[in-house]
Amino acid sequence: MSSQVCSRCSRIIQPGDLFYSLSIKVAAGFDGVINIKSDKIDLSEEFEKVKSYPEELLNEEVYREFEFVLCPRCKEIYCANPLNLPLGNPAPDA
Repeated sequence: MSSQVCSRCSRIIQPGDLFYSLSIKVAAGFDGVINIKSDKIDLSEEFEKVKSYPEELLNEEVYREFEFVLCPRCKEIYCANPLNLPLGNPAPDA
């Protein structure tokens, strides 16, 4: 088995050493409401525009997945502040 490398600090993780697998999934949310701000929008024309976009671009707008390997130290740093928010400031209301 070969060694791995921490995705955050590039530390080499030897076979048998503790490491963590980090999976991040980002999916578009939908609350059931479609805001149409103009009566002049032709929905069929808009759908035709979307069809011309590359499939990969459309997929990335809806769903992305990331995989990382973390050493124990970087796992602790990540878990302490996963969104990298400024420390000492309350998080904005969701």
